[in-house]
Amino acid sequence: MRHTIGAYPAVTLAEARRRGGEYLSASRDGMRPEEVIARAEAMNMTVARAHRQYLDAIGSTLRERTRKQKATLFEHHINPVIGSRLLRTVRRADVIELVETIKKRFPVQANRGFSELMALLRWSEQRGYLSGVPTIRRKEVATRERPRRRTLEPAEIGAVWRASADLGQATRDFLRLLILTGQRRDEVRAMRWEEIDLSQGLWTIPSSRYKTGADHVVPLSTPALDLLRTRYSEGAMGFVLSGRDPKKLFNGAASAMRRLRKKLKGTAPFVLHDLRRTCRTRLSKLGVDDKTAELVIGHVPQGMEKVYDLHDRLDERRAALQRWGEFVLYAADNSRSVIPFPGAAAAASA
Repeated sequence: MRHTIGAYPAVTLAEARRRGGEYLSASRDGMRPEEVIARAEAMNMTVARAHRQYLDAIGSTLRERTRKQKATLFEHHINPVIGSRLLRTVRRADVIELVETIKKRFPVQANRGFSELMALLRWSEQRGYLSGVPTIRRKEVATRERPRRRTLEPAEIGAVWRASADLGQATRDFLRLLILTGQRRDEVRAMRWEEIDLSQGLWTIPSSRYKTGADHVVPLSTPALDLLRTRYSEGAMGFVLSGRDPKKLFNGAASAMRRLRKKLKGTAPFVLHDLRRTCRTRLSKLGVDDKTAELVIGHVPQGMEKVYDLHDRLDERRAALQRWGEFVLYAADNSRSVIPFPGAAAAASA
């Protein structure tokens, strides 16, 4: 049996002789050179290197956003703790150490880190890099996660809207589009002109970057359209919220929250995702039915309803977001001298 060791001078003569000796010795035990190489690779495999191979192997089954999230989670939380360790030496105590280390600063991320490491170890076992996965149950180490319930009151919505005016145009429009559309932070950040039909008042988020894996159509209310038209120029392409470099999307979400907190001293703490929850909650208070409100924020029906009810309720969603947009402007108006539609005042005080 022939096996190519490598080309000279990348592989020296001494190294070639050493490998040849190993392959010859292993062949007497019935092992092929490929098996010798695989065994050596497993012996020297680090956690970090294994994770790169893991992502490469499963990457085609993941959405790009999910793949980036897994890579970021590893780099920020797992790699600094055990990335350089040999994979074959990882034990139960190492998993616990990882979770406890992350938990000190990022309690919820500790759960994500545990899940990612265990998925990596199970994959590595299937590949033959490990002879066994440490036995440890999630509930032994997990941080109890309590779903957030924070929503903003009408006065707070108005305060955020008004404060955004002093944060720069891109930051202002980012925050206001989050409020008006009820969509997720990264969906708004990555909004592109190619996705927007100003004449029809529609924003179509493509399946490639939407959580459900399907296109999501967002009707644009009058306030949202007015905002977009102020940013639009003939033939505009690329990111709607780009800064000086039109090829780069808006990257000031964290800065926006820091600056907002300074301006809104005395306001109970909130995060950007709470704006989305606020939109959904207020839609109900404004009389929008649950099915329409859920579709507005991109929650798809489940079970048999998903199979048989294919009505997209586009007109109903448009009316709902229009009502919400008018309510937001009403809440932002300090004078409150104009009630934009019946029931707005009652909803604002609810």
